[in-house]
Amino acid sequence: MTLPHEIMRGLRARSGLSMRAFAARLGAPLDTRYAYYEEKRFTGPLPIEAARRIAAALQPFGVEPQEVLELAGLSAEEAAAEAASAEPAVQYVRLDVALPNAAALTRMFETMLEGELPPARRDALARTLALRLPAALQRTSASPPVAVRAGREDAPAPARRRPPRQPVSRT
Repeated sequence: MTLPHEIMRGLRARSGLSMRAFAARLGAPLDTRYAYYEEKRFTGPLPIEAARRIAAALQPFGVEPQEVLELAGLSAEEAAAEAASAEPAVQYVRLDVALPNAAALTRMFETMLEGELPPARRDALARTLALRLPAALQRTSASPPVAVRAGREDAPAPARRRPPRQPVSRT
């Protein structure tokens, strides 16, 4: 039987992230919270809130949330229901897209913005969006997935400052 810390380590390793990088993604200092879940002394169930956060952070890397939620002691059915009820923060879709020409895109955006802006601003914004959309889609398709969370949790945890060491006499 595989132990919980081994399963957790394996799930994180499948993401391709180091333990330090994954802990930073969670907004947890490596030495205080997340590392415990990959240590041999972690034998009990994962706290449900931690499981939810870890599942959400691993999902963009192809790890099914149900696998993490089962570490919280949920049965396969409960974990599946919990995973289904959790709305991902961001949905990633990789696909090749053939876009119509700029004139057709401009008309599409004008229709979408109708009633939202005065006609002069709407037309200018629609044209700008039509011209920028292909390049923006191209840039995003070449970048790796990035987990997005609301609030300040996006930022990695700041490095802690340590006081300088006091000189030690060796005489």
